[in-house]
Amino acid sequence: MGLRKDFLGIHCSEILGEDGTPLLRSPSDWKWGSIERKEIPIRAECGPQVAGYPTIIASRFSPGRRWYRSNGVTREVPMNFPGVDLLPANYERDYGKWDCGPGGETVVLKLSPSYIERNFQKDIHQTGFETKFSFKDDKLVDALFSLADELQQDTPNGMMFADGMTMSIVGWLLKHHARKNPLESLDNGSSGLTAKQQASVREFVATSLAGDLSVETIAAKLNISPFHFSRLFRTSFGMAPHQYVLKMRIDRAARLLRSDSRRSISDIAMAVGFSSQSHLTNAFKRCVGESPARWRQLHD
Repeated sequence: MGLRKDFLGIHCSEILGEDGTPLLRSPSDWKWGSIERKEIPIRAECGPQVAGYPTIIASRFSPGRRWYRSNGVTREVPMNFPGVDLLPANYERDYGKWDCGPGGETVVLKLSPSYIERNFQKDIHQTGFETKFSFKDDKLVDALFSLADELQQDTPNGMMFADGMTMSIVGWLLKHHARKNPLESLDNGSSGLTAKQQASVREFVATSLAGDLSVETIAAKLNISPFHFSRLFRTSFGMAPHQYVLKMRIDRAARLLRSDSRRSISDIAMAVGFSSQSHLTNAFKRCVGESPARWRQLHD
């Protein structure tokens, strides 16, 4: 009987907040998999481990040295700063050891293959990521840490924005780091949506502001994969789907603030699809430059 294998990264502690709980927890309505902020120990060893899921590890720490043993062969693995490890679901190792500088932080993103297939209409297991260690991709590192910040702050820009960020990360991985780029066969989106499709999107968004307006939901109305829909949408509308939905919600909120002075801001927030009054207030101030209450006073 073989040795039991732990999931990759179990030996690294999650970074905790002042209340003693992890700074970052995957929100229940974020369906892409799991994401954690981990603290890299200065010196450590670990036994048998398996990835289990397609795993992306973006690290910001001082360079050091590490050694991994797989299939009886031990080799030193590079450690660059900053760097990315990309591991397919079937990646395994028998032993690991490392020695690095203090203050190491990493974001670990474990992707759900079934959700990627739903959004890209491609099976990530068939596509296959290459195993890569500590490769340099500043754009990917910045995107992963930005996604972690967004989720850690309880998605101040809305879950649709976080979904769009994740979709962009996965699209980048499939395009640049898969054994075979599964996106080559797709139209690059230069033609955009047809006039009929654009009208359908406008009508659906306008009548559904209070409901679920994820990219996946809107794309399903046109029977297009969410990733391809996003590219076509940007060509046609000049902005990402989440930006358009946010604009429509802010515009609707402004009209309600002006036309119904007795209606509470919290009620308006829920009516146009924001999860709370504070969520509306933060988004409104970013887009308009004033809080909803102040804007109402100025336009009363």
